Amino acid sequence: MSHLPHSRLGGWAAALATVLLWSGFFLSLKAGAQASLPLLGLALLRYGIPALLLAPRYWQARVRFKAVPARWRLAIMVGAGLPFFWLGASGMQLAPVNQGSALIPGLVPLWVALLLWGLGERCGPGRRLGLSLIASALLVMILTGAPGIWLGQLHFIGAALLWALFTLGVKRSGLGPLDAAALVAVPSTLVLLPMVIWLGWPAGGTVQVWIWQGMIQGAGAGLGAALCYGHAIRVLGAEITSAVGSLTPLVASALACLLLGEVLTLPHWLTLALLASGVMLASRVASPSALLPAAQQATTQATVQ
Repeated sequence: MSHLPHSRLGGWAAALATVLLWSGFFLSLKAGAQASLPLLGLALLRYGIPALLLAPRYWQARVRFKAVPARWRLAIMVGAGLPFFWLGASGMQLAPVNQGSALIPGLVPLWVALLLWGLGERCGPGRRLGLSLIASALLVMILTGAPGIWLGQLHFIGAALLWALFTLGVKRSGLGPLDAAALVAVPSTLVLLPMVIWLGWPAGGTVQVWIWQGMIQGAGAGLGAALCYGHAIRVLGAEITSAVGSLTPLVASALACLLLGEVLTLPHWLTLALLASGVMLASRVASPSALLPAAQQATTQATVQ
């Protein structure tokens, strides 16, 4: 049992690394929108680079994929695949980074809790309070948003639902991080390639911009974040991982201020404060037992009883 605490710590490290990679993902989407880069090219980088690296893994895991129920395979492929990318990238053309980086990861814990509730699982009082704070934060952001960005916000809400489906799909499928990443990247690329062959490589942007986007989208978000997120889900669970992911607005907003010149208003600071408080409760960080491995928690509870 001595390896369990280290495994648990690795799960938290993977979750926090995912936050950093997600923040870079949101900033790169906004930078791509500002540079008028076509979504087709960005999507090909996002999924093509991981697909190229993970194609052997996809072929080796084809039997494992068939053993996964179709609904969970679909949740993984759609939840982190082209539909998710299109909603997120299109939303960034319509709203600021601080909106997308708050609404997408911020809503995921709520969507996960609702989906789990629909599957018959209950949510404890502490986590319900945390989720209520997150919901309040998102409500403040929606109500105080600038006029005309509601369509972008709607895109982000839809993207959050898809990512929640991916989160549950990874957890319920039992697939490892590499298998899940391959299941997303390879089919998405197979859909994109005929479009690129037919339409040609999208025009626009410099070589340097495309290289930078490839590093952030393909290597960072497409491969690194998928592996870290998948590992965190397997170690920490879907609800805790998605709640930790809600720290992304704090990091992404700070980077947007420094790199893109975005200005945070008082309502947005209130939103970030509510989100941070909600995340602490929803992910049970405030409880020392949250840092214990599952087996040790069970032993502790049995001793108390």
